Amino acid sequence: MSAQKAGTEGATRERMTRYDETRVPRGTSRRWEVILADEEDAGRTAAQLRAIDVRAQHRILQDLTDDELGRIPLLAEGERLGRYKEYLDLHDPGRANFLAEGSEVVKPGQRIVAKASVPRVLWDRLIEASHDVVGRRRRRSA
Repeated sequence: MSAQKAGTEGATRERMTRYDETRVPRGTSRRWEVILADEEDAGRTAAQLRAIDVRAQHRILQDLTDDELGRIPLLAEGERLGRYKEYLDLHDPGRANFLAEGSEVVKPGQRIVAKASVPRVLWDRLIEASHDVVGRRRRRSA
């Protein structure tokens, strides 16, 4: 039996090619192309949108300058809103500034501005613009 086992091992070794003798396929592997493409897409979505990028889509942003819009970052899709933090939804100016419950997540295509990420003067201008869009009266300042 040991002679038969030795013969089997020898035959297996003969059929197996060594690593350095294995032919390498020509061209690129589609599998690696897909993986690399996914990594490239992830890098693109990491770039943060700013209000200037979506100006044409929102009436709230029409009266702000390019410099001001460039300083207003938008939350990324899938980002969770902080509990009791104040936000502005550019798609829903009637909601104006709202406090998040903590369970909300930015949906695809939704444009949310966090109060904490915007200078106070710009935040006030955004709130005034949202009131103008929906026709609310402005508060009189002293």
